[in-house]
Amino acid sequence: MVKIFSLLSIATAVSAVAAAGLDPAGQFKRLGACPTLGCVFPPDRSEFLAGAHFDVRVEVHAENDAKPNTEYSLTIEKIGNSKDNKHGNNGRAVDFSKWSRIKPDSPEAWDFIYNKDASAYWKTQDGDKNAATQVHVASTAWRRVQIREPGTYKVVLKYNNGKTTEAVWTVNPVQKRKAKNVILFIGDGMSTAMLTAARLISKPHISGKYQNRLHVDKFPFLGHVMTHSLDSLITDSANSASAYNTGHKSSAGALGVYPDSSPSPFDDPKQELLAELMRRRSKKNGGPGGVGIVTTAEVQDATPAAVFSHTRNRDEKATIVDQMIHGRNPVVADVILGGGGKYFHAKNGGKSLNGTDYYSVYAKEKGYKVVNDKDALLKYKGDDPLLGIFHSGNMDVWLDRHVYKANLKKQGTDPTGNGGSALNQPDLDEMVIKALEVLDKRHRKEGWFLMAEAASVDKMMHPLDYDRGLADVLELDNTVGKTKEWLKRHKLDKDTLILVTADHAHSFDVYGSVDTQYFNSFSKTEEDEKKNSIGTYENSGWPSYVDADGDGFPDNWEVRYTLAAGSAGFPTHREDFQVNVNGTRVPAVVRSSSHHHFSIYDANPEDSLNGIHKSGTLPANEAVGVHSLQDVPIFATGPGANLFSGVQDNTEIFHKIAHLLGLGEEN
Repeated sequence: MVKIFSLLSIATAVSAVAAAGLDPAGQFKRLGACPTLGCVFPPDRSEFLAGAHFDVRVEVHAENDAKPNTEYSLTIEKIGNSKDNKHGNNGRAVDFSKWSRIKPDSPEAWDFIYNKDASAYWKTQDGDKNAATQVHVASTAWRRVQIREPGTYKVVLKYNNGKTTEAVWTVNPVQKRKAKNVILFIGDGMSTAMLTAARLISKPHISGKYQNRLHVDKFPFLGHVMTHSLDSLITDSANSASAYNTGHKSSAGALGVYPDSSPSPFDDPKQELLAELMRRRSKKNGGPGGVGIVTTAEVQDATPAAVFSHTRNRDEKATIVDQMIHGRNPVVADVILGGGGKYFHAKNGGKSLNGTDYYSVYAKEKGYKVVNDKDALLKYKGDDPLLGIFHSGNMDVWLDRHVYKANLKKQGTDPTGNGGSALNQPDLDEMVIKALEVLDKRHRKEGWFLMAEAASVDKMMHPLDYDRGLADVLELDNTVGKTKEWLKRHKLDKDTLILVTADHAHSFDVYGSVDTQYFNSFSKTEEDEKKNSIGTYENSGWPSYVDADGDGFPDNWEVRYTLAAGSAGFPTHREDFQVNVNGTRVPAVVRSSSHHHFSIYDANPEDSLNGIHKSGTLPANEAVGVHSLQDVPIFATGPGANLFSGVQDNTEIFHKIAHLLGLGEEN
């Protein structure tokens, strides 16, 4: 039986330790995972891989006119049956600096503000400078800590004359390597309901039975992943992707760190990333391996950046480009493919860090071959590291690249900053296959890890553009099928674990079908009649989509019978259940006049002109739909695939991948 620590084993191991308080209820917090005035990061119940590097920070807070007591201490002890003889504490609490043999950073102090509740938050948003609460902080940090001996540890912060904050940490053992390669496909925002809908519009069915299924439907193992973040029930892409890459939960917007309250977004306590561990894997377990990153978003966007970046703020995209090759322990991936060209240069609206030409820097300093369109990508046959950037921002979606191509003719989308349009972008499958070719050439012996993201599933579900979102789900599924074929041809299929999952979900679902011909026969004022075009239960007949050419996509997207689909969390908008031929939807726009200091959004009068009005379910300052609570599916095939069955926390995905790749180090 595979011996991997789980959340259940953590609970058992610490049963003799007094549990810290449960996560407190409420919407607004002084600092995530810090319910008291004494903060320890990593917080209580954190789980580590033996030998992985991580930073530690403590903060002592005082509110309003009070000042923090700077007389505080941090101790650590190993608990349970075994003793930590290496560090000499023999089960006793020991000063953390002495135990870790790391000199802490100089003590720091700063101030910040927060809102205690919704009333304070909205008053602050409306310009009330007295509604927020001021916090004064005293802090100390230890950098690049390691725990090489598996087990359970108790860390105690003593502060304010006898008050304590305790954190129980569990360190998982290093396992013998079982997989040579791992591919992690992420459909950003992809839910089970989206896969169900994508199957419905693309696969033939007779008497209600599918005659073919999605490629992921044929995977032998299926599990579910819980996506909650460190301090909220609804996650964003940054910290959910970070959980996959670190084994630690984080807060919204954070990449590879536990967010602290310091002014800098780059000094928060870091966690060693899976790719960083891959780069320093022990010789015993095969030596340093390859790393690949593919996305249809900007390569600096949350999910791809989670593979190589450390920052509290995912929007620091210019610095994130620099971190890939100049970070504290830079990943320097073998292949990086996607969008985001404007952060590589300073021409015509470019936003690169300090105006630097990073295309040139990547090429000269790290030997990257740089390509900027589909033809150059497919032509490349070398073994140098490859940087392919194909759009100034996020790449255009499948539906526009293949069906509504006129939407590609936008000035300023060319990735080089020449002011033109990005008319020759590769598909996701073309980028993934090229990444596999590069990784195979550079690391056939050592093995590799590849993260490939279908980013615009999420980016289209936000503006309620369901057709474009489902098309990108199908592109991901077709890419999975072509990847399996490529691995088999190159005799790598038995050595490669393939995972297909999402970082979070949207509340999208299908509740019937729509006769758009009947819908369109009424004016926009005849909403009741329009609603009668929606068929439910026995009247929810099959949609009109057909894939006659067998390419995995509907041949026609402007059909009579479409899906009655929607989301639970949406802004006020109009809905006509039909594809938007002129580009991505903009469901809501800023109200022209408002007494508030923040923006209020109303239905876009130019969107779904003949649609029905839907009053929003979100705060009035939200312009698009939001993520949801749903667990997301994870499909697995290859060595170790059975580990991903059942319900699991998102942090467990990291530990299972790390186990199968033989990452970490012990005494």
